Amino acid sequence: MAELPGTEDSTVIYRDKPVVAQKLQKFIDSGLKNFQIVADFDYTMTTWDPKGTCFSVIRTYPGFGEEFFAKADAIKKKHLPIHLDFSLPEEVRKESDYQWFSKTIGCFVETKFPKSLIPDMLEASRCRLRSGVVEFLKLAHQHNIPVLIFSGGIKDVIDAMLEREGCYFNNISIISNKLIYDDNDIMVGAVKPYITASSKLEVAREDEYFTRVIRDHVLLLGDMLSDLKMASCVKYTDMLSLAFCNHDNDKEQYGEHFDVLLMGNPGFDRVNELLRQIFGGGDTGEAVKSEL
Repeated sequence: MAELPGTEDSTVIYRDKPVVAQKLQKFIDSGLKNFQIVADFDYTMTTWDPKGTCFSVIRTYPGFGEEFFAKADAIKKKHLPIHLDFSLPEEVRKESDYQWFSKTIGCFVETKFPKSLIPDMLEASRCRLRSGVVEFLKLAHQHNIPVLIFSGGIKDVIDAMLEREGCYFNNISIISNKLIYDDNDIMVGAVKPYITASSKLEVAREDEYFTRVIRDHVLLLGDMLSDLKMASCVKYTDMLSLAFCNHDNDKEQYGEHFDVLLMGNPGFDRVNELLRQIFGGGDTGEAVKSEL
C-alpha cells in the first residue's frame, strides 16, 4: 500500500488514512495516462493573504489613488461577508458574488489601465505563489499530466503570474475570467458570463477541456468547500481531494469533505510528495501527448 506523507505532522490531517492510501495506490497502479490535476488558484496555488488575490492585484495597485481604493473597498466590505456566510441560501450568495464581480469590474474600467500594466500591478501586489508550486507545475509538465486551473479570479493575472515564474507550460489549461481590451489595449470590461466562486461550475461546465481531457483519476486542490464542485465537470472514477485550510475554525467542516487538510498556510511540499509517489509508480505519459 502507498505511504502517506506527513502522517506524523500535525498540520496534515487525513479524513481516513486507509481510504486515502487505497486511492493513492490506485493512482499509482493505473498509470499516468489516467491521471489529471484540477486546482483552484486564489489561496490554493497562492498564499493566504487578505490582499493576495487576483482581484487584489488590480484593486490595490498604488497608482490608482484614494478615490478608487475607497470605492473598491466599499464594494468588497459589502459583499465579502455574504460570500463567506455559508448559512445563507446558495442563490443569495451567488447573486451577491455576481454583484461584487460586476461592480468591481466597473471600478477597474474607470481607471482605463492598459494591458501592459498588469505585470507591474503584479509586482506591486502581495499575490504570491505558495512555495513549491513552481516545482509542482514542473513535475506535472515533465510527466505530461494535464493541469486545469479552474478559478473565479482573473485569467490575465494568472497568465502574468505563471509567465513571470517561468512555469506556464503547454499542459496547463486555465478556465477563468478574461478581461476585454479596446484597440488601444485599454481594459474596457470582462467576458460574460462571469465566473465567480459560487457560479464557476455552471458557467464553465461546457468548456471544451472536459471533452478533450478524460482521465479516470483526479487530484483536486482547493481552499473552499465549493471547490469540491469543480470535480462534477470532470469524468472520473476516483478523486483525491486536498484542501489548504487557511483558518482553524474551518477544520472540522473541511475535514468532513476533503480527503486531506493542509493547515497553517503551508507550501506545496506535501502535494509534491504525493506527486512523486504517483509519478514513481506509473508510466511516462508519452503515449498521451496528443491530447494536451
